[in-house]
Amino acid sequence: GKKAKEPPEQSWYAAIERSFMALGCDWIALGEGACRRCGSDAVPVPRADGPHLMPSSPPESLPVWALTPAAAEQRPPIPLAPSSLGKDDVASPPLTGPDRERAAQRGLIMHSLFERLPVLAPEQRREAARRWLTRQHGIADPVEADAIIDPVCAVIDHPDFADVFREDALAEAPIAAVVGPNVVSGTVDRLLVEDTRVLVVDFKTGRRPPASLEQLPVAHVRQMAAYVAALRLIFPGRAVQAGLLYTEIPRLFLLPDELLAATKLD
Repeated sequence: GKKAKEPPEQSWYAAIERSFMALGCDWIALGEGACRRCGSDAVPVPRADGPHLMPSSPPESLPVWALTPAAAEQRPPIPLAPSSLGKDDVASPPLTGPDRERAAQRGLIMHSLFERLPVLAPEQRREAARRWLTRQHGIADPVEADAIIDPVCAVIDHPDFADVFREDALAEAPIAAVVGPNVVSGTVDRLLVEDTRVLVVDFKTGRRPPASLEQLPVAHVRQMAAYVAALRLIFPGRAVQAGLLYTEIPRLFLLPDELLAATKLD
């Protein structure tokens, strides 16, 4: 404490001080302060509270390991979040002010519904979505609610996306792996793991989705390439297939290996 004139007997400072005294170390001036110095000819001082301690004699020769320079410290892997590589608004014209906030909020709500609704029976999804929108986001207007629910249910019920929304597919699945100098860590929207195949899909809710593979934003493809690289390490020997599901159309683009290879991690 501030009022203490001497360090407490059981403090680390007092314990180290007793050790210095036992080794015969003297105080020397050092600038505005002082420090202990133990010379090679220092004479040990008997301890008042214990046996007399003698410093151990230095070894005649040091072992080889003591004279060998330490190896250079390995550079730690660089953290990488694939989601930062592919912003969801890349394919849309820039928005500002309230419009941008509403678009971002709509995208988040749709992602939440994609996560929750597939586990329900098809006839239960719309009513469950309406209750959730009212309770969680205060969206009670039927027209506003249907503008969100309709495209979500259209995607989930679409026969082309049956594998993406299977009961055994994982929603919001975390992925982490060391890929070269990078630690790839993120969460994928849907992940289906089979005995011979792994399917990873990310949802994009941009207002102007691409019409073909050639129009896919490079940032979106780079994001999926990072996930594919991580999954190939996590599930060796299995074919890893990546897809981008643009919910506005809706359309699922399965990404060929040559497209992913063009943007893979170094």
